[in-house]
Amino acid sequence: MKFKILILFTIVCFCKTYAQEYEVNFNKEYIKENDENVSIEINEIQELIYIIFANTEFAKENPRMVKTDTEYYNKMIEHFSEYSDLPIVKKFDSLLEENLLYYFVLAGNAYGYKFKHKNIVPTGIYDFPAKGVGNLEVESNPIPELIKDLEQYAEKSKYRKFFKQKKEYYSSLKTDYQNYAQIDLQTKWLQNRFDYRINSFRVLTSPLISSMNATQTFEDNDFKETLLFLPTIKNNEALSKKYNKAINTRVIFTEIDHNYVGKVSEKFTESIDSIFGEREKWVDVNNKGTQYYPTPIKVFDEYLTWGLFILYAYDNYEQETLSEVTDNINGVLIERGFPKAKEFNSRLLEIYKVSENAQMSDLYPDILEWCAQQ
Repeated sequence: MKFKILILFTIVCFCKTYAQEYEVNFNKEYIKENDENVSIEINEIQELIYIIFANTEFAKENPRMVKTDTEYYNKMIEHFSEYSDLPIVKKFDSLLEENLLYYFVLAGNAYGYKFKHKNIVPTGIYDFPAKGVGNLEVESNPIPELIKDLEQYAEKSKYRKFFKQKKEYYSSLKTDYQNYAQIDLQTKWLQNRFDYRINSFRVLTSPLISSMNATQTFEDNDFKETLLFLPTIKNNEALSKKYNKAINTRVIFTEIDHNYVGKVSEKFTESIDSIFGEREKWVDVNNKGTQYYPTPIKVFDEYLTWGLFILYAYDNYEQETLSEVTDNINGVLIERGFPKAKEFNSRLLEIYKVSENAQMSDLYPDILEWCAQQ
């Protein structure tokens, strides 16, 4: 099973796959309840994990790892800082110092657990969804060995009381997603252009997620569910309402579409390897963030997943917003070490305009031919 990660930490972007035979268990009841569903969730166990992350020394030294510019963060620190000497905080701090990617392994696997009174128990649905990321692989799910320490932290800090007190605030964040995200529209557009259907989407958000995002699709019993680990909606009053909505949509879209693009790119691996194997043409090797795209297909997919949002914007936004979106995407990609973003996206849109509503697999030969000429 593939687990694709997008890290926007100190302008870093990274995708990596890993596998585990028994990751999930989707029974008939679960499938019936979640088929054709989009849900927004602030998971109680995951929020516990993010709070512990936020109270580590590592997070204090790497402020972009946690979203800190909110009243929620201030209240959280005020409540939990006195418990920073508990064993679980020290263990998390040590793991993050060892490898930043434990952020994803711990938060990802935490989704397979829930509270039962004071105890943390498996849900029986997601068993081991996060086996490894990048240069980090774990042989077993780390959560079971940490449960006692997590329970101790939750009890001593009165975490569950804190979480309950914030329910109204969490609900407002979920409402923002419903108002701004347009996930139904995004997935409809993608599924009309890719021969790949996903049954269910779950946005797992937190007011503490800054710019370290992730996505993965899991399959069991012919049922596919995508998990999206995303920050909360950003309401930037300096932007127009339309552009603000577009930027929030972009953050979500460029996560969702990884689950579609990867399936098609695999069919063109030989061409992609040949073209993007000339790495210096496609990434700024002096940009440290590009090390997290070590293979040709990772580089190509990063160009394309962002470029696809320009096509989506072309179909759904007015010209002014389309221009703003295009400039934003080109600027972000170039800053992150993808120097041909502007040319790539311009050519991709030209190809799309000629073949509007075509399957994306039909566009691959033309965009790859253009890439080969660079």
